[in-house]
Amino acid sequence: MLSASTLYERGIDYGNAGRHAAARRALDAALSRSTDIDLTARITGIIAYLDSETGDADGAITRLEVTLATQGLTAHTRAILAGQLGLIAMYRGDSASALPRLGEAIEALTDDPARLGRAHLNRGLVYLQRGDAASAEADFAAASVAFERSGEPLAQARTLHNQGYAALLRGDVIVALRLMDQARPALATLSPVALATCDQDRAEVLLAAGMSTEATELLSNVVAIYGSRRLRRAQAEAELVVARTLVYSDAAAAGVVARRAARRFRTQGSEAWAARADALATTAAVLAGRSGSALATQATHVVETLDAHDLAADALVMRLQLARIEVRSGALAEARVVFSAAHVSSTTPITTRLLAFEVDAELRAATGDSGGVLGRARDGLDALQDWQASLGSIELQSTLVFHSRQLIGHGIRAALADGRPQTVFEWSERTRSLVSRIVPLRPPANAELAADLTELRQLRRTEPAPGSPQAHRERELSSRIRSRQWTDEGSGAVSLLSTIDEVSAELASSGAVLIAYLWSDERLVALVVSDGDTRVVPLGDWAPIRRLLDGLLADLDMTAAELETDMRQAVRASLDARLSQLARALIEPLGLSPDHGRVVVTPAAALAGVPWQLLPGLTDRSITIPTSATRWLGQRASPLTLETAGFAAGPRVARAEQEVREAAGRWVGARLLCREEATSGRVAALAERVDVLHIAAHGRHAADNPLFSGIELADGPWFGYDIDTIEHVPTVVLLSACELGRSAVRWGAEALGMAQSWLHAGARCVIAAPSSVNDAVAHEVLTAAHGLLAGGAAPADALVAASLRTELISGFQCYGAGW
Repeated sequence: MLSASTLYERGIDYGNAGRHAAARRALDAALSRSTDIDLTARITGIIAYLDSETGDADGAITRLEVTLATQGLTAHTRAILAGQLGLIAMYRGDSASALPRLGEAIEALTDDPARLGRAHLNRGLVYLQRGDAASAEADFAAASVAFERSGEPLAQARTLHNQGYAALLRGDVIVALRLMDQARPALATLSPVALATCDQDRAEVLLAAGMSTEATELLSNVVAIYGSRRLRRAQAEAELVVARTLVYSDAAAAGVVARRAARRFRTQGSEAWAARADALATTAAVLAGRSGSALATQATHVVETLDAHDLAADALVMRLQLARIEVRSGALAEARVVFSAAHVSSTTPITTRLLAFEVDAELRAATGDSGGVLGRARDGLDALQDWQASLGSIELQSTLVFHSRQLIGHGIRAALADGRPQTVFEWSERTRSLVSRIVPLRPPANAELAADLTELRQLRRTEPAPGSPQAHRERELSSRIRSRQWTDEGSGAVSLLSTIDEVSAELASSGAVLIAYLWSDERLVALVVSDGDTRVVPLGDWAPIRRLLDGLLADLDMTAAELETDMRQAVRASLDARLSQLARALIEPLGLSPDHGRVVVTPAAALAGVPWQLLPGLTDRSITIPTSATRWLGQRASPLTLETAGFAAGPRVARAEQEVREAAGRWVGARLLCREEATSGRVAALAERVDVLHIAAHGRHAADNPLFSGIELADGPWFGYDIDTIEHVPTVVLLSACELGRSAVRWGAEALGMAQSWLHAGARCVIAAPSSVNDAVAHEVLTAAHGLLAGGAAPADALVAASLRTELISGFQCYGAGW
């Protein structure tokens, strides 16, 4: 028969692993066999904790208090019980009671490193609830030292995981992900509950980074796991995170989930946590467009409740939302009072600081202070870009743009109301430079990443059946490749925006005009900039343009297909009609001078798929599409020198080898890779040695994860992620492949895709198509373009000349700086 002491230790192990039913059975047996009052008290303390986890927090506290009153208990046992009372108070959100109890335990447990570590760990969690990252990290550091003394690697892993959560509060997404990734392998082996906890906290990090889709995927099983084990408090916490993932995409649904979490917290006796859920439900109501005195009263009550429970970080966010409610209700004096009480400092979490900039801009807009709106929006975007610059992953840099959506809207509206071209230009550049201004830091060589990409390439090549072990491995590799990139550190540097005068001077020197499109409040505006001609041109409602764009891609793809004569003529007629209507909406109102043979287009994200080179009024002009005018100007600073060229032909493209051989014949000493030689490794090595790289292959744009867009080579797809493994990228890249000019836009502000990956890595120009490409047309147009490139023509000039010479519709466009 096992002793009471052995059963007690086993019960603790089960509880730490999240196996609460097994823990309760072991502890009940231990309690029945214990004859020692201190052991009995410690067993009772653990049972009380389990009761609080499964729904009886009040009964648990009563049980502990009664146990503490037992005569004859040692000081050591009393310290353990005090720590357990502090833990239960923490889970109820009662930090005022939790902190002194845990402090009492810490003072008395110096000779018991295992329990001392747990007390420090739990007090750190209390500080996390209060939004005090610095104090939390101090306790976690002390816990780590104690667990090292006690020799407990799993407890060390828990501490590491929570240090990651503290980093999240500071806005350090890289450190948060890195620490949680280090802790996860040890914690994930404990139990489904432990794994669910890891996934829940990681989801919060991804949500902070703007990756709500990925966060939602992680949370898909978390709530169910907690619910199936009757862990109601944990279930409610997970529901609260689910509500946060929904709040910006479906505010009504977020409100429903938040209110359900609040009811569950109140059933557990946790009014503090219920207030946090109430705050999110109120925020959801604000984002759904509600305002008025009733909502303001509700928000005021939530603020007071949060204050009463010392939840300062949550109360600050709610005060900002209350100020926004008052602004939208027209109560501007009350809004100023509330906003002035919301004290934001440099140590406030970055997401809360961005919210403060938003609310301040909204308040200033309501009072007619357009200069103040521009200033607040400008300051907010600068803070965001400093955050982005700390990250090395272009994916995370792009998803963080999620936090700028309100600031961008305020800035563009104020700039258009101002009407001055220099102001409109500044906000045009700010809108489209949210990632391109980040000075890229090339990641170091990573053998593990290269191995994962190679294995993924091989799996994709075999096209594994859904549900097969190979398909599961494919998903695992994709996830690992992405998450490894997320922990790359950034350069920390942000380039300066160019001025309208600087751009105008460069346009004049190259005989070009800039067209910058801005979207605001369902209306489209164009800014036209050239030497001596700077105008803001309203283009009207967005809805009719959106309807034209809805069928554009299908028409372009059908035009590339091999069709019967009648069908081909019908498709061409449909495409021509659509292009003409788009030109009437987007180009004709601009009154472009025929003297401007070159055009720089910086489109709003919603116009990313427009085939500018095919629009009437632009077909005979040399067009380049940079990520921003600032980036275009920077790329123009160095001379365009193209002396060496390399070519690769992928499999299963009928004319690929013929295309690259004929195009290579236009260059002296061109290098070719065809058939089985055109592997990812050899093409990457070729790319590092040439000024111009041309790849003719099948291409596929992955809208759900654009950096997994790929070019089919002999050994499988060559991904966007592969580009970052190249030490030196070519100056000009030509992608003779379907869809690789296509982009996926997140949060309406930034685009990702194969062409953008090349530009981000340092290529000056990428020629690619956003739609399907007919092999014969690609062959004719690009071969002609190479003849001109080899003769010294700039890429955009060569492309338009080749298109005019062949009289073929190709869809190829020049991204970046085409001359």
